[in-house]
Amino acid sequence: MSDNHNTSRCDDCDLTFPGRQSEGQCLKCARLAAHPRDSPEYADIVAWLNLFVTRRNGMHITIQGSDRVITCGSTICKATIPGGAPEQQPERRPATHNVPATVLDRSVLTRQRLKLGNHGATSTLRTQTLLQHEHGGGDPGEDKIMIAWQVRVKKSLVPDLGQGAKNWAASVLLLDIKGSLTDQISLQWQRHKSLPLLPEHVSIRWAGNINPIENTSNLTVGEFYAIHSSNGNAAIYVDTVPSVWKQLAAAAKRKNGFMALELYVDLESWAETATIFDSDEGSSSRLSSSSGSKTQKRLRTESDASSSASKRLKTLQSSSNQGTHLTGSRLGSQFGGISALSGPAQVHNRTRVVLKRINCIVDPVTGIPEFETSGHIINGKLGDLSLSHGAMKNVYDLRCDNGPSLVLKRFYRLNEDSENTTPNCLPFTVDEHLVQIQAEALRLALAGWFLKAFIKHANDGNIVVDSGLAFAEAFLAEEINSPSPASGVIEIGPSFSGLTWLAEQKRSTVVEHFTYTLSHKSHKKDLRSATVHAFAHFVWGHSNQTLVIADLQGTPALVNNKDGMVLFDPMTHTKDGASGIGDFGIEGIQSFFRDHICGDVCLRLHLDKTVPLMLDANHEDQEQESDKGSNSDPQSPRNDDIETTGPASP
Repeated sequence: MSDNHNTSRCDDCDLTFPGRQSEGQCLKCARLAAHPRDSPEYADIVAWLNLFVTRRNGMHITIQGSDRVITCGSTICKATIPGGAPEQQPERRPATHNVPATVLDRSVLTRQRLKLGNHGATSTLRTQTLLQHEHGGGDPGEDKIMIAWQVRVKKSLVPDLGQGAKNWAASVLLLDIKGSLTDQISLQWQRHKSLPLLPEHVSIRWAGNINPIENTSNLTVGEFYAIHSSNGNAAIYVDTVPSVWKQLAAAAKRKNGFMALELYVDLESWAETATIFDSDEGSSSRLSSSSGSKTQKRLRTESDASSSASKRLKTLQSSSNQGTHLTGSRLGSQFGGISALSGPAQVHNRTRVVLKRINCIVDPVTGIPEFETSGHIINGKLGDLSLSHGAMKNVYDLRCDNGPSLVLKRFYRLNEDSENTTPNCLPFTVDEHLVQIQAEALRLALAGWFLKAFIKHANDGNIVVDSGLAFAEAFLAEEINSPSPASGVIEIGPSFSGLTWLAEQKRSTVVEHFTYTLSHKSHKKDLRSATVHAFAHFVWGHSNQTLVIADLQGTPALVNNKDGMVLFDPMTHTKDGASGIGDFGIEGIQSFFRDHICGDVCLRLHLDKTVPLMLDANHEDQEQESDKGSNSDPQSPRNDDIETTGPASP
C-alpha cells in the first residue's frame, strides 16, 4: 500500500468517511462480508444501514468530485472535505460530534439572546415602583404602619376580591390608599360585573365591619392611627384583629404599628351609578374607560341592577366557599419587602425658587373680583419635572421652607390645536400665560363666592344641603429673582417678568366628577351630588342668567374639620365666551339647559320655578342665526372663538 493511500475511503463500497483512521473495509462492508448475499442476515444489514443513513439526524451524503462522502455534519468532519469548510459557520455550529441539529440551533439562538442589548422590561415593577413600595409612598426612613385589608360586600367578606398587607408611610393620605386598593380589587370585580368600582363606592372600615371615628377618613395614615389608638380607642379599633392577621400583627406591632382594615363596597351605590351611566351612553366615559370594555350590558332599572349585582355576588361568594378561587386574587400583593436588587434610588432634581404671592379678592356683595399683592414671599424647592398633567396644565410639587407643601399649576398649551409635549417648554409668552392663569384664579374665587351665597340661600329656607363642600383656596405665585427650569422661562429682569403660577394646597389624587365641560347630567342620587347640581342651577340664577358653571369635580378632604369635598378647576360658560380657556359661550350654556334635570334639592329650593333655564329672546335669535352657518363639532373646543382681555393688574 502506498503512502498516499486514503485511509478514509472504503475499498469495497468506495465511500469516503472523513476522520476515519483505519484502512480496509468500512463498518458496513465488514458486516456484510460475513454473510452470503442471498442470506436474510445480509438483507437485514443492508436495510438497517440504509435506514440509519437516511434517518440519522444530521447524517447526509455529499457528492464531492467523483467521491461520495458521508459526514455527520460536525465541524471536524466537514473540515476534512476539500472545499467544504466555507459552508460551515463556526459561530453558528459548535465543534461537537453527533449532536442533533435542533439542539445546535437552539444553542445558537440562546447565545444570540444573551448578546442582545437592553430591551423593554416585561414587568411594571421598575426601580421607582419598587422604591415606592419599599418606602410605603413616603420618604426614605419615614415611620411606617402596616395595613392589612380585606374586602366586605354587604355583611360578608369576599376573599376572591383580594386581600393583602403592606407597610405605608405615616404621611400618606388614607384616601390615596383607598384609591390604590380600589383600583386593585376593581380588576377582580369586573370579572363578575359589567362596570368597575370607583373610590366613591368604597369606604374604609375597621375589621369586623366597625366604622371609624367620624371625620377621620381624610387624615394621613399616622393621624388616623394615632386617633384610633389613643384615649381608650385601641380596644375598639386597633386591637380588633382577625385570626388571619394575628401572627402578622404581633410582629408589626413590635416595630411600628398595625391596622386591620376592611374595604366596604357599597353595592347599592355601585348599582345606582351603573344604572345611570348605562342609560346615558354619552356620559359613560369615566366608567367605560376604567373598565376597558367596549360594550356593556344594559341595565333597565335600578332595582334590576341591584338584583343582578346581588345574584352575581352570591355566585362569587359561593365559589369562594367551595374553595374555587379566582387566579391570583387570594393575596393582593403590594410588595413591601426586599428591595436590595431594585437598583439605585431615583434622584429628584429640585430648584430653589422665590415666589411673590398675589391674592384674588372678591367683593362680598357684588362678587366682583380683583387681584392684590400680599407682600408675602414664599421660599422653597420646586420640582423640575411635573407630578402630573391634564389636558392643558402641568402640576408641579413645591416644598416650602416654612409651611405646608403646595402644588403649582401652569398651562403647557393654550388651545387644543397645540401639540406641545416638550417638558418645561413655554410655547407662548409670559403675558399670554398670565391672562389665562389669572382667569383660572378668578373662576375659583368667584365659584367660592357663589357657593357661600348658595349655602346661605338654603339655610334661610331651612333646606338641608351638603354643607361639607368648599372650593379650593388658591392664589397666584409669581417667580422673582431667577426662573426655575419648570417654568420654561429663560430670563427674569426689569423687562422680563417671571412666570406666574396657580398655587393650591396639596391634596389627594382621588377625584370625583359631578359634571364635565359640556356634560351636566347627574350620575348619583345622594345628597352631595344633588347639592352640587342644585348649586350649578343656582349659579345661573344668581349671576342674573349670564354664567353657567361646569366641570365640577372634587377631592374628599376635611372641610371645617369635618369630612367633606374640596372642588377645584371649575370652568365657566358665558354669553360672550370670554371667561377663559374652555368657555364655549352660548353653546356651553345650552348644554347645561339640555342636560340638567332638577333633583330633590333643586325642587325643595324651588329653583325649577324661580330660575328658568332659558336664554332671553335676543340671544335665542342670535343662536339660531349662528347655527345656520356653523358646522363645528359641539364636542370639540372652539378655542379660536375664545376672546380674552389683557392681564388684570395686581
